[in-house]
Amino acid sequence: METKFNEDLQPKKRRLFRPGWQEKLPIKPILVATVVVLLLTVLMLINRPTATVLSSPELDVIRSAGVLRVGVDTDLEGMYKNGTGYEKAVAEKLATLIFGDTEGLTLVEVDRYTAPWRMNDGELDLVIMSMPKFLQDGYAVSEVPFFVDRCVILAYESFDSLAGKTIAVLENTASETLLKDYVKSTAPSLTVHPCADYYSMRVMLRAGTVDGACLPRTVAASWHESRTRILSFDIGALPYYAIAKKDSVLLHLCSEVFYDWRLDGTFKEWGREFGVEWGANG
Repeated sequence: METKFNEDLQPKKRRLFRPGWQEKLPIKPILVATVVVLLLTVLMLINRPTATVLSSPELDVIRSAGVLRVGVDTDLEGMYKNGTGYEKAVAEKLATLIFGDTEGLTLVEVDRYTAPWRMNDGELDLVIMSMPKFLQDGYAVSEVPFFVDRCVILAYESFDSLAGKTIAVLENTASETLLKDYVKSTAPSLTVHPCADYYSMRVMLRAGTVDGACLPRTVAASWHESRTRILSFDIGALPYYAIAKKDSVLLHLCSEVFYDWRLDGTFKEWGREFGVEWGANG
């Protein structure tokens, strides 16, 4: 028999939330935590854009072809010589990012004369070599350099001042620009002798026609003989960039990874391995 007393003893259903639960929530901490999470997410997306670049149509075409063709310098100590060096290491890292391994990488040995027309003919996708840029139009460089070298003087006799000296330099290069700026600001009596190629510069140096040659340190180290001296003057630094056609997404990829490799010490590690130093001065 159901009574008033028994009715009161019936089990009551529990409510999911107590009355006024909204007022007891820590709204401010929750909002702050949400904002922090959103900011961290945005920062991760900003600082890790490589995934977006790697999914570009241009790189899809390269993957479909199965080959990344990279132009590199030849016979430069530490940069690319005897099949090894800094430029090769950079190219291999880029190929690994694009393909997952280095099987699709093809290194093409070029110089400052052949690199532009070989790229223009579609034989190269990218150039990684000791050139700040191409003189020809239609090409661009990565925003971040893969290496920074120093201009030095190679000579057969040591001297402490460039005043009154005649110094050979390769014409139409960043080294020539740096040397001429140095003349204007520091050594107005220095005579700059532009040369069309490295061979004629070497001949003039050996013949004593010039007192020295202004060269990037990596080139000077490659030329260095038992009788020559590498003289350190504060002529200036030469940043070397990856070079490609202006609309190439490869340049964006290079800028991103070069920046990361500078921060995480990858470039310094390669420098120790190949005997070259970022910004070395003699």
